[in-house]
Amino acid sequence: MALHENFHETITTKNKVLEGYQKLYFTHNLTPVFESENNHLTNRNTAINVSLFPSYLQPKFYKGSGLEVVKIPQKKITGYAILINNHNHLEAFFKAEYKKNFRANILRFVNRFETCFNATYKLFYGDIAKADYTFLMASLHTMLTHRFDQRNDSNKVLKNWDTYLHTTFDLIQAKKASLFVIYHNTKPVHICINHHFNNILFVSVPSYDIDYAKFALGNISLYKLLEWCINNHYEVMDMAQGYLEYKRRWSTLIYHFDHHILYRKENKSATFGAWIEMNKLHFKNFLKSMHVDTLIEQLKQRIKKQTAYQETLQYQLEDTQIMDTTGLKEITEHSPIYPNLRKPINDFLYTHKEQDATLKIVALKKEKEYLLQGQHASQKLIIK
Repeated sequence: MALHENFHETITTKNKVLEGYQKLYFTHNLTPVFESENNHLTNRNTAINVSLFPSYLQPKFYKGSGLEVVKIPQKKITGYAILINNHNHLEAFFKAEYKKNFRANILRFVNRFETCFNATYKLFYGDIAKADYTFLMASLHTMLTHRFDQRNDSNKVLKNWDTYLHTTFDLIQAKKASLFVIYHNTKPVHICINHHFNNILFVSVPSYDIDYAKFALGNISLYKLLEWCINNHYEVMDMAQGYLEYKRRWSTLIYHFDHHILYRKENKSATFGAWIEMNKLHFKNFLKSMHVDTLIEQLKQRIKKQTAYQETLQYQLEDTQIMDTTGLKEITEHSPIYPNLRKPINDFLYTHKEQDATLKIVALKKEKEYLLQGQHASQKLIIK
């Protein structure tokens, strides 16, 4: 009875605005974002239900030819964004928009990561070699898979991975998307697909190597992306919907979404379809007001707990004295066991502010005990 469209998905992954929208403005300052004289609604026989229209944008519709628009709030879906407010320097923006403790924490995350590792950052925007693209997308897929296995959760991106894989390369080449990568040496440890529409950057698909969880790479990524946005005169950095604590802390704008029902009032079929859609949405909002959605989510969480993710490596770190390691087998990054030790190694580096390049690892007991020896601290790693 009605065609369903997703405004947010269309403007990000397809870099286009749905039919029927003549202009878009930023709500906070009425700066124009989009304008077209040819974006008429061509479908006259069907109502269109547009979901996930963000409240930081203000639309102007083609109101000729009998077009009717009904706006209905999309309850209990919250988005998170950063309004840049014409700042030209990251330091000035950071100081103006965030509290001292938050700023100190973010800079500590950045400094700790750069102290422990040979860290580099790269944004692929407008140009990327196909080999690099293939490698980075495969790495991102692995990161997402491990992360959502850890959370015992499903992921819409993974379900639609082929679409992202086959479209993102061309979008990067056309400067409609980018890949932001944090490297440890040459190893990507955080990757984020971003989408670009005029002066909005959408942080669309971020993920990280879970072995580096201590280093808060999501915060470091947002810090570096914000710097890029400010340097390139963007207005908004949109972190999309879905609550995560670090997104809430970064947000200078927490926004909501609306449904737009578009239809031609002279067409009886479209009018009837619009009436059905409006009533369905009002009923869904009523159920949400009765907290039915919360009960369903609680039930899902109970089911998840029954199949909780188990870490593949159980270990503990114990303080020990620096010892003579003469004659003991040294473990290097080329050793077969090394990938399995990456997480406890990173935990050690983070806690003691040691450098990965100067860390010495020796086997004390085959596959059971190892000595992690830095420049300032030593600990025994015990595999359970």
